[in-house]
Amino acid sequence: MYSVKFSFFTAWALLSFTALPPLSGQNGQSHLSYVDQYKDIAIREMARTGIPASITLAQGILESNAGRSELAVNANNHFGIKCGSGWSGAAYFKKDDDYSPSGYLQESCFRSYPTVDGSFRDHSSFLLSPEKSSRYGPLFQLDPTDFRGWAIGLQEAGYATSSVYARQLISLVERYELHQYDQPGTAPEEPVSRPAPPLITTTNNVPFTLASGYETARDIAYRTGIPLGDLLVYNEGLPTGYLLSEGQKVYLGEKRRAFRGPVDIHIAQPGESMYDIAQRYGVQLDRLLERNRMRPGEQPAEGEIIKLRGWKVKETPRIQPAVNPGVEYHTVITGDTLWNISRRYNTTVEALRQLNGLSGNLIKIGMELRVR
Repeated sequence: MYSVKFSFFTAWALLSFTALPPLSGQNGQSHLSYVDQYKDIAIREMARTGIPASITLAQGILESNAGRSELAVNANNHFGIKCGSGWSGAAYFKKDDDYSPSGYLQESCFRSYPTVDGSFRDHSSFLLSPEKSSRYGPLFQLDPTDFRGWAIGLQEAGYATSSVYARQLISLVERYELHQYDQPGTAPEEPVSRPAPPLITTTNNVPFTLASGYETARDIAYRTGIPLGDLLVYNEGLPTGYLLSEGQKVYLGEKRRAFRGPVDIHIAQPGESMYDIAQRYGVQLDRLLERNRMRPGEQPAEGEIIKLRGWKVKETPRIQPAVNPGVEYHTVITGDTLWNISRRYNTTVEALRQLNGLSGNLIKIGMELRVR
């Protein structure tokens, strides 16, 4: 049904499409530079998700003014994606189109990314989100080279409020021949409705995937096909409402009782928790604590030896002080979340929120957060 609908509107666009006014030489050059700089990311995202590279590039040019917008420069946000209720990452605030109850224009919350690559990945995740499948799901039924159908479908789904949004995208694709990046060899022959399964690697013979930095446990459950409840068990209470740090291991099967690799011990690093060690070696946390005669919540002091297999240690290693009497602050930088800050300082998200009087998970770049 949706394929027919989009085909009809595609035909309408071909008949009634009026090219937009030509760009100045300076704008044209900046657009070409943008394409040259980010085409490889767009092609990779097309191969991963089925979203045409031409559409991603055209949206990036349009939404970010070819990488020169305030959001692109200060937050690496090239697609104008707002925070939304499910976002717990870093945020950038600027006045846009949100008004207070009294009618005054107020600052809107936009997502902030540590890299432009992250913005492109999150753009794909936004369109692929299960919560938005009724809006954007039909797009993935289109031929991956049908950039006109995608442009009109995005407008019909309400991606943008502009009545000429589809025309603008089509004009950019045709003006810069962006459709060349949608050809066979740069994208899969069949579009997909969800991210392709990631390359699975193993630690301790247990399969795992790495968090992208823009995913929650629920997102990883969706893209791997592993039930969320199982992921939470395998990873011993992985939080569901916070973004996981980039590169964090998320196990897709039950971890082992002991490490079967070439080493017997681990030397605790500064600020490292027993959970960090358990995740690093693919060992069940409760078994690791038991083997080292430690209680839940206790963390090893720097330089202590943590036994990874075999009999219990004779003496409990030195433990980090439970409470640091000093006051310490952390300055929020791009890519920070309450979750990864809590891991860094061996505390909890709830403790950070209480210390700083936060009612939610959003934090701003440059904010001074009390961590102790």
